[in-house]
Amino acid sequence: MATALILGGGLQAVGAQQTHNAPPYASDAPPRYQEPAPLTPAPLPRPDPYAGSESAAPLSQPPDTTAGFDGSPRGGLSQIQTDRGIRYVSGGVGERERAELDALSDQFNLRLQFAIQDSGEYLSAVRVNILDARAETVLTAESKGPWFFAQLAPGDYTVEASLPDHAQQPQRQEAHIESSGQSRLDFRWR
Repeated sequence: MATALILGGGLQAVGAQQTHNAPPYASDAPPRYQEPAPLTPAPLPRPDPYAGSESAAPLSQPPDTTAGFDGSPRGGLSQIQTDRGIRYVSGGVGERERAELDALSDQFNLRLQFAIQDSGEYLSAVRVNILDARAETVLTAESKGPWFFAQLAPGDYTVEASLPDHAQQPQRQEAHIESSGQSRLDFRWR
Protein backbone atom coordinates (compact mmCIF):
# COMPACT_ATOMS: atom_id res chain seq x y z
CA MET A 1 0.00 0.00 0.00
CA ALA A 2 2.83 2.38 0.82
CA THR A 3 4.40 1.63 -2.54
CA ALA A 4 1.13 2.45 -4.32
CA LEU A 5 0.90 5.78 -2.49
CA ILE A 6 4.46 6.69 -3.38
CA LEU A 7 4.08 5.72 -7.05
CA GLY A 8 0.61 7.20 -7.36
CA GLY A 9 1.65 10.70 -6.37
CA GLY A 10 2.01 10.17 -2.65
CA LEU A 11 5.58 11.44 -2.83
CA GLN A 12 4.30 14.99 -2.65
CA ALA A 13 2.92 14.45 0.80
CA VAL A 14 6.18 13.13 2.22
CA GLY A 15 8.05 15.99 3.84
CA ALA A 16 5.69 18.68 2.50
CA GLN A 17 3.47 20.83 4.64
CA GLN A 18 -0.13 21.18 3.72
CA THR A 19 -1.65 24.59 4.35
CA HIS A 20 -5.39 24.54 3.92
CA ASN A 21 -7.18 27.88 4.28
CA ALA A 22 -3.90 29.68 5.02
CA PRO A 23 -3.76 33.41 4.18
CA PRO A 24 -1.84 34.18 1.01
CA TYR A 25 0.90 35.95 3.00
CA ALA A 26 2.01 34.86 6.43
CA SER A 27 3.27 38.28 7.51
CA ASP A 28 1.96 41.83 7.36
CA ALA A 29 4.79 42.81 5.00
CA PRO A 30 3.74 43.42 1.40
CA PRO A 31 4.52 40.58 -0.97
CA ARG A 32 7.82 40.83 -2.78
CA TYR A 33 8.07 40.23 -6.46
CA GLN A 34 10.50 37.47 -7.24
CA GLU A 35 12.04 37.37 -10.72
CA PRO A 36 11.47 33.98 -12.27
CA ALA A 37 14.52 31.94 -13.11
CA PRO A 38 15.70 32.50 -16.69
CA LEU A 39 14.52 29.88 -19.11
CA THR A 40 17.00 28.14 -21.29
CA PRO A 41 15.62 26.99 -24.61
CA ALA A 42 15.52 23.29 -25.18
CA PRO A 43 17.97 22.12 -27.80
CA LEU A 44 16.51 21.61 -31.26
CA PRO A 45 16.29 18.01 -32.39
CA ARG A 46 19.17 17.03 -34.62
CA PRO A 47 18.77 15.09 -37.82
CA ASP A 48 19.53 11.41 -37.59
CA PRO A 49 22.64 10.88 -39.73
CA TYR A 50 21.45 7.36 -40.48
CA ALA A 51 17.95 8.38 -41.62
CA GLY A 52 18.92 9.39 -45.16
CA SER A 53 18.30 12.90 -46.45
CA GLU A 54 15.27 13.66 -44.30
CA SER A 55 15.73 15.73 -41.17
CA ALA A 56 13.66 15.49 -38.05
CA ALA A 57 10.75 17.91 -37.73
CA PRO A 58 10.63 20.16 -34.66
CA LEU A 59 8.77 18.45 -31.85
CA SER A 60 6.43 21.39 -31.33
CA GLN A 61 4.93 21.23 -34.85
CA PRO A 62 3.41 18.26 -36.63
CA PRO A 63 4.63 17.72 -40.17
CA ASP A 64 2.68 19.65 -42.79
CA THR A 65 1.40 17.39 -45.54
CA THR A 66 -0.51 20.01 -47.56
CA ALA A 67 1.11 20.67 -50.93
CA GLY A 68 2.08 24.23 -51.68
CA PHE A 69 2.63 26.18 -54.91
CA ASP A 70 5.45 24.00 -56.14
CA GLY A 71 4.05 20.69 -54.88
CA SER A 72 6.27 20.73 -51.80
CA PRO A 73 4.72 20.46 -48.33
CA ARG A 74 4.11 24.11 -47.36
CA GLY A 75 0.46 24.54 -46.63
CA GLY A 76 -0.49 26.62 -49.65
CA LEU A 77 -3.94 26.58 -51.22
CA SER A 78 -2.76 26.39 -54.83
CA GLN A 79 -0.79 23.52 -56.28
CA ILE A 80 1.28 23.60 -59.46
CA GLN A 81 0.26 20.85 -61.85
CA THR A 82 1.83 19.46 -65.01
CA ASP A 83 0.16 18.28 -68.22
CA ARG A 84 2.30 17.02 -71.10
CA GLY A 85 5.33 18.70 -69.56
CA ILE A 86 3.60 22.10 -69.24
CA ARG A 87 3.44 23.59 -65.74
CA TYR A 88 0.22 25.34 -64.75
CA VAL A 89 -1.71 26.48 -61.70
CA SER A 90 -5.27 27.69 -61.31
CA GLY A 91 -7.53 29.07 -58.62
CA GLY A 92 -8.21 32.51 -57.20
CA VAL A 93 -11.27 31.71 -55.13
CA GLY A 94 -10.95 33.94 -52.07
CA GLU A 95 -8.48 36.67 -51.17
CA ARG A 96 -5.81 34.38 -49.74
CA GLU A 97 -5.74 32.18 -52.84
CA ARG A 98 -5.59 35.24 -55.12
CA ALA A 99 -2.66 36.58 -53.08
CA GLU A 100 -0.85 33.24 -53.45
CA LEU A 101 -1.41 33.23 -57.20
CA ASP A 102 -0.28 36.85 -57.49
CA ALA A 103 2.94 35.88 -55.76
CA LEU A 104 3.41 33.05 -58.29
CA SER A 105 2.45 35.07 -61.34
CA ASP A 106 6.00 35.89 -62.44
CA GLN A 107 6.81 32.16 -62.79
CA PHE A 108 4.34 31.84 -65.69
CA ASN A 109 4.22 33.52 -69.10
CA LEU A 110 0.49 33.05 -69.80
CA ARG A 111 -2.24 34.40 -67.54
CA LEU A 112 -5.93 33.73 -68.18
CA GLN A 113 -8.95 35.19 -66.39
CA PHE A 114 -12.57 33.98 -66.61
CA ALA A 115 -15.65 36.08 -65.76
CA ILE A 116 -19.22 36.99 -66.71
CA GLN A 117 -19.17 39.98 -69.08
CA ASP A 118 -21.73 42.36 -67.55
CA SER A 119 -21.41 41.57 -63.84
CA GLY A 120 -17.70 40.80 -63.73
CA GLU A 121 -18.53 37.75 -61.60
CA TYR A 122 -15.62 35.33 -61.64
CA LEU A 123 -16.03 31.81 -63.02
CA SER A 124 -14.44 28.49 -62.14
CA ALA A 125 -14.59 24.98 -63.64
CA VAL A 126 -13.61 26.42 -67.03
CA ARG A 127 -12.15 23.88 -69.45
CA VAL A 128 -8.84 25.13 -70.91
CA ASN A 129 -7.30 23.73 -74.09
CA ILE A 130 -4.06 25.20 -75.43
CA LEU A 131 -3.01 24.39 -79.01
CA ASP A 132 0.36 25.14 -80.59
CA ALA A 133 0.93 26.63 -84.07
CA ARG A 134 0.45 23.17 -85.67
CA ALA A 135 -3.00 22.90 -83.96
CA GLU A 136 -1.72 20.15 -81.67
CA THR A 137 -2.93 20.15 -78.07
CA VAL A 138 -0.13 21.01 -75.63
CA LEU A 139 -2.26 21.39 -72.48
CA THR A 140 -5.74 20.38 -71.36
CA ALA A 141 -6.98 21.24 -67.88
CA GLU A 142 -9.92 22.48 -65.84
CA SER A 143 -9.43 25.76 -64.00
CA LYS A 144 -10.21 25.56 -60.29
CA GLY A 145 -10.94 29.27 -60.19
CA PRO A 146 -11.07 32.44 -62.25
CA TRP A 147 -7.30 32.60 -62.76
CA PHE A 148 -5.18 30.17 -64.77
CA PHE A 149 -1.41 30.48 -65.27
CA ALA A 150 0.72 28.37 -67.60
CA GLN A 151 4.42 28.26 -68.53
CA LEU A 152 4.74 27.71 -72.29
CA ALA A 153 7.68 27.64 -74.67
CA PRO A 154 7.99 30.79 -76.81
CA GLY A 155 5.70 30.66 -79.84
CA ASP A 156 2.14 31.19 -81.05
CA TYR A 157 -0.79 29.43 -79.41
CA THR A 158 -4.56 29.23 -79.60
CA VAL A 159 -6.26 29.16 -76.22
CA GLU A 160 -9.75 27.66 -76.04
CA ALA A 161 -11.92 28.14 -72.97
CA SER A 162 -15.34 26.59 -72.46
CA LEU A 163 -17.87 26.35 -69.68
CA PRO A 164 -19.37 22.98 -68.78
CA ASP A 165 -23.00 22.61 -69.90
CA HIS A 166 -22.90 25.97 -71.68
CA ALA A 167 -24.72 26.34 -74.99
CA GLN A 168 -22.09 28.64 -76.49
CA GLN A 169 -19.14 27.35 -78.48
CA PRO A 170 -15.74 27.49 -76.78
CA GLN A 171 -14.12 30.90 -76.92
CA ARG A 172 -10.79 31.10 -78.74
CA GLN A 173 -8.04 33.67 -78.46
CA GLU A 174 -4.55 33.84 -79.88
CA ALA A 175 -1.53 34.20 -77.59
CA HIS A 176 2.00 35.07 -78.62
CA ILE A 177 4.49 33.93 -75.98
CA GLU A 178 7.92 35.53 -75.94
CA SER A 179 11.02 34.46 -74.02
CA SER A 180 10.28 37.09 -71.38
CA GLY A 181 7.16 38.83 -70.13
CA GLN A 182 3.62 37.58 -69.70
CA SER A 183 0.68 37.36 -72.12
CA ARG A 184 -2.72 38.04 -70.55
CA LEU A 185 -6.06 36.93 -71.95
CA ASP A 186 -9.52 37.68 -70.53
CA PHE A 187 -12.41 35.37 -71.35
CA ARG A 188 -15.89 36.79 -70.69
CA TRP A 189 -19.24 35.08 -71.12
CA ARG A 190 -22.73 36.61 -71.36
